[in-house]
Amino acid sequence: MSLVAGFIVLAIFVIALLAIMSERINDTAASLMAFGVAATVVYFLDGVQFVDYAAGIGWDVILFVAAMMIIVSVVASSGLFQYLGIILALRTFGHPRRIFNYFMVLVFFISLLFDPLPTMLIVSAFTVEVCNAIDVDFRPYLMTEAVIAGIGSMPTPIGSVTNLVMVYLAEINIALMFVVMLPLTIILTILTMWYMLRKFSTEFDDNIERDMTDLFAINPNVAIRSKQDLAVSLIGMVVLIIGLIVLPQQAAMLALIIAGALLVFSRDRAKELLRRLSWDTVFFLMGIMGIVQGLVLTDIIASLAAGLQWLSEASVLIAIVLMVMVPGGLMAPMDAKAVGILLAPAAKDLTAINPMVPLSLIAGTNAGSYVVPFGDAPNMVVVSISEKNLKPLSWAEFNKTVIPLGLLHLVIIVVYFGILSLFFP
Repeated sequence: MSLVAGFIVLAIFVIALLAIMSERINDTAASLMAFGVAATVVYFLDGVQFVDYAAGIGWDVILFVAAMMIIVSVVASSGLFQYLGIILALRTFGHPRRIFNYFMVLVFFISLLFDPLPTMLIVSAFTVEVCNAIDVDFRPYLMTEAVIAGIGSMPTPIGSVTNLVMVYLAEINIALMFVVMLPLTIILTILTMWYMLRKFSTEFDDNIERDMTDLFAINPNVAIRSKQDLAVSLIGMVVLIIGLIVLPQQAAMLALIIAGALLVFSRDRAKELLRRLSWDTVFFLMGIMGIVQGLVLTDIIASLAAGLQWLSEASVLIAIVLMVMVPGGLMAPMDAKAVGILLAPAAKDLTAINPMVPLSLIAGTNAGSYVVPFGDAPNMVVVSISEKNLKPLSWAEFNKTVIPLGLLHLVIIVVYFGILSLFFP
């Protein structure tokens, strides 16, 4: 493959990132356009037919993402998590600190299974309702939930769309990923909760007398739209989790079966549920993976992998620092997810040197979604919900609160994987 084609495709990728960062062009439009231009360049300069170009894209990953979006849509519409959130709030008897602790633990567990965006869409509504009922500011709750949604997505491939793509491209061992990442996410979650409780201590003061009338007037059963949907959703989630443990390589097949079954049981609501899906996410992912395929075909990824391999052989710690800090810090204001996907194929060859290196890439990429919270979808939900409920939250205030915490997270991630790398020579 020609070097000229490789550099042109790389330039296309960089221009697409800059266009996305400018917010003047739709993310999905930019990625799809870049995909098409990259395929055209490879065709004219290297003679690769589009059918051969497209064959190398991980279509099973894209199908899995679409199926998971359907599953999330059905489960969320059943009201399961809203019901749990209200029940937990009622059990706290309106104490803000207890509500905070219970909600953050719930968000952590939800984010193990769902991408941060649907997680925030699920929890933000009942968080605002409960906080308004006890007359406390919901914004610290929402900001913390956005951070923990990013943290909780780290240990599992289904916790984030980006995780799934990186696991596929880097051929990461899912069991090792979960065992290694779970303790890290627990540490980061506890630190986040402690930090936010101290920063907003006046908001979480349990000693202030509050009128609990509105809280106890909330009926949790209202959240359950259909007991049948609830039962089917629970069964579907249990089957999916067991299936992913038993047959992790057949994730797309399992997800498609479960998504189809849930839609069948949804009957007349199936069309509505499908219309509500974020199809732009699927097409954005398709575009990014298409560009990466161009970089693979033109050997840019191979060259990047060789450089990273040389660097890892010289110093695993430096490789870990780069894997964490490039998507998590340097590129966080642009698009940490796209950069993580770009580096994933190159990280695949580093597993043999030290399996902590590609895992640190996953941690850094997930952290990049909240280290600089401006613009990422879950954070935009926080700002949008705050504005709709007449308590606007500026990006300056959001950044001032979260950036110091995010930078501390990056340091902890580097130290954590640096220590673990000593046990995986």
